[in-house]
Amino acid sequence: MKTIEKNKGKFKAILAILIMLLSITACDKRWEEMNTDPNRISTLPDEYLFTSAVYGTFHAPIDRLDVDFGGQYSHIWVSNNWVREADKYIDFNAQGDIAERVYNSIYNGSIRNINEVLKLTGTGGAFEDEVRYAQACVIAVLNFSRLADLFGDIPYSEGGMGKYDILKPKYDSQSEIYSDMVLKLKECITVLKNAENDKVYASNEDLIYAGNRENWVRFANSLRLRLAMRGRNADPSKYNAVITECLAEPLIETNLQNAKLDCFDSDNGELYNLWNDYYISISSSTYVLNWSEKFINTLKESNDPRLPFFSSKNKNGQYVGMPNGLNDEYYAAWSRANSAMPTAEFFAKNQPMFLMTASEIWLLRAELALDGIGSVNANDMFQTGISLAMSQWKIDETQIQNFISTEKEATLYGGLSNSKKQIATQLWISFVPNAFESWSTIRRTGYPEIPVRTSETLSKGVTNGVMPSRILYPYTVEKAVNGENLQQAITNMGGDKIDIKLWWSKK
Repeated sequence: MKTIEKNKGKFKAILAILIMLLSITACDKRWEEMNTDPNRISTLPDEYLFTSAVYGTFHAPIDRLDVDFGGQYSHIWVSNNWVREADKYIDFNAQGDIAERVYNSIYNGSIRNINEVLKLTGTGGAFEDEVRYAQACVIAVLNFSRLADLFGDIPYSEGGMGKYDILKPKYDSQSEIYSDMVLKLKECITVLKNAENDKVYASNEDLIYAGNRENWVRFANSLRLRLAMRGRNADPSKYNAVITECLAEPLIETNLQNAKLDCFDSDNGELYNLWNDYYISISSSTYVLNWSEKFINTLKESNDPRLPFFSSKNKNGQYVGMPNGLNDEYYAAWSRANSAMPTAEFFAKNQPMFLMTASEIWLLRAELALDGIGSVNANDMFQTGISLAMSQWKIDETQIQNFISTEKEATLYGGLSNSKKQIATQLWISFVPNAFESWSTIRRTGYPEIPVRTSETLSKGVTNGVMPSRILYPYTVEKAVNGENLQQAITNMGGDKIDIKLWWSKK
């Protein structure tokens, strides 16, 4: 995108500022000093907090969300050492309160900063501005939806408000959270559609769209569609109406409209794609991350041209993925070094990071078309989604067109059930490396199927071999500080187990 290319220098400058900014937002005492010392600014400008919140949204704990939990539960990745406990379907807190780390990193990071932006730009705020408020609301919804889709019921209406002395926030039900999120996004879309172009955050403050208001409309509406697709599992009539509204508004349609963060080939960790750290660890053998057997075989069986971009070959010149869920005996006998690993190109420092892409939206629309919602041909949208998912990674156009025209899996066939399986499988692939969303696709649709583990080579964990649906609530600080509300949430959820299904997760 020309606008983003033009502003790379500005992006680098403002990202560098984040090193200082993040240290400010990490400490309550620093906040207190800033608000009382007459020699300091009394209120941090909302644009810095907004930029920090957006940056943190891209860099939310990808190791936990997209590898340890989402990646292994969705059978995209296989990790090593103690984090493999998740892959064995064991309660993944044996090495400390992992849930607390995820919980706090999002609440005390992006949500804390974006809540402050909402306070500053909301009615009566120091920088009251309904357009900037709408942009901040989109980021808030995305972060809260991650937490709700990870745990279930969470603090939402009072979540991330510790600065305002709400230290024991109530837990809201996931159904109530979703209802409010889709309503808020509708309001955001209306505000952004009617706003003046110069009212949104400026190009050097907006790390996603460089001040492009129309793309913010598309982003907000696309996020609303994603949430509505999940909500319709539990409440079809309500969320089908929301979906109809979404289809009448602009959506992300091209890769130029993707919600992404440009990254740079830099040694500064604030500028490069953090997935590169995994490649460095792989290269030094300190942290081995393998592609799963299911993921590699899915690509191999359809001659998917993304395979050599995503994965390295082993010493025998073959693509061999690693089985998920191996018990300790069989795991010890498996050669990780001879299994597929991510390539240097896929995890390059200058690869962009994505929040939402055009491929997701076209594939969701293809699914809806199969259900008679929308007016465009399902197969056309399916193939558009595949093409965009590949071109997003700059796969050669000739290879893309050859795949579309010759491969069986690139055309919907075999009736409604199989066609939905095909669409879900392409969604599962297209989210990589954001495998948390791949896991959400399986939980929503049931595809691609993750069979119940019965083999003696596989660990059945605490779920009797069934893929987990959520992760456990935090059990240390949250229990000590907000135990009563936490216990009420556990009761409402029917327990605190990893195989308890989410409100929308029916598959």
